[in-house]
Amino acid sequence: MHCKCSKAGGPQLMDSPRVARPINRSLKPVETEPMIGETPSPALDSWLTPNSVFYIRNHFNFPDISDSPDTDWIVSINGSVKNPGSFTFSDLSKFPKQTQAVTMECAGNNRMDLTPRVPGNQFESGAVSTAVWAGISLSKVLESFEIDPEAKELLFEGEDSGEPEPGIKTQNFQRSLPIDVAMHPDTMLAFEMNGEPIGVEHGGPLRLVVPGWYGMASVKWVRQITALNSPFEGYFQTYKYMFRSGEIPARPVSLMQVKSLITSPMNGTDVKGDSHSISGFAWSGNAEIDSVDVSTDGGSTWQPARLVGPSDKYSWRQWNFSWISTDTGHHTILSRAKDKIGNLQPAKSNWNELGYEVNGFKSICVNVI
Repeated sequence: MHCKCSKAGGPQLMDSPRVARPINRSLKPVETEPMIGETPSPALDSWLTPNSVFYIRNHFNFPDISDSPDTDWIVSINGSVKNPGSFTFSDLSKFPKQTQAVTMECAGNNRMDLTPRVPGNQFESGAVSTAVWAGISLSKVLESFEIDPEAKELLFEGEDSGEPEPGIKTQNFQRSLPIDVAMHPDTMLAFEMNGEPIGVEHGGPLRLVVPGWYGMASVKWVRQITALNSPFEGYFQTYKYMFRSGEIPARPVSLMQVKSLITSPMNGTDVKGDSHSISGFAWSGNAEIDSVDVSTDGGSTWQPARLVGPSDKYSWRQWNFSWISTDTGHHTILSRAKDKIGNLQPAKSNWNELGYEVNGFKSICVNVI
């Protein structure tokens, strides 16, 4: 496998993995209307992503909620429920607060790696981040409203709205979840992110967090929840976020696919000496990470990396590999992950029309001098 190296700066290491350290960086812009940005490469070496560089993917511009104090935020509950009604942000204080580290990835992360190119935001590797979210289990909040046992899905509507594309009427962002996923005790209405109130750019004051699923499921600025007895067929449910490829039957995008990322050394780096540390992260929406292997010869041979750092149920896992290089010159480095139920990261991503679930090997090149 041929590579060309160019000069690049090295990554910064963090002191405490459970603290989102400050970083003198800003998001790498992808679009401005609506605001879309990915986490810059130097910030991807941190187990927790600082809020300021946590990736942002919006379908519409931020809603204007300046006249709506958090305490006045109201969420309506309707549809197939025995006791339709609403609750306020203040009402959430009556419920036990839960905290969990969750890795969130945009379904279109690494879209630019696909050949031939597909439409959509051309993300590199930075549309993935990890935060410690705090909030209330959705199932506890909904207990008093008594969801109909026959309900199949819960539909979530955000405060953001716009035209999904020219010619399609203005609408709010809406996504549904199967009832078992929505009512899972770890699916939460979150109001804190890394110990701070969630900013409007990340869906505050109140957003959904669905561990294990791609980010589109974690609806921001939640204003309405509707229990449905039949599947929702909205634009962002049955047109967007569908995996379509040739004659393969279309299927909805849901759980994050097993994937790994090399964060150090950075691509194009010159490295000196014969002893080197290769590190990165691995994650899967289906299960925790079981192992990571590393190749320093373009995939001809593989050796096991060491899993290090925090091991949380829904967060990525850091890994490290000590490489003794006996040859100078260019080296192509790869990583591959496997989760605990046997899902193995593929060498090549499955091409699809909208560029989702891109999880093939992502190589880097280093020049040993």
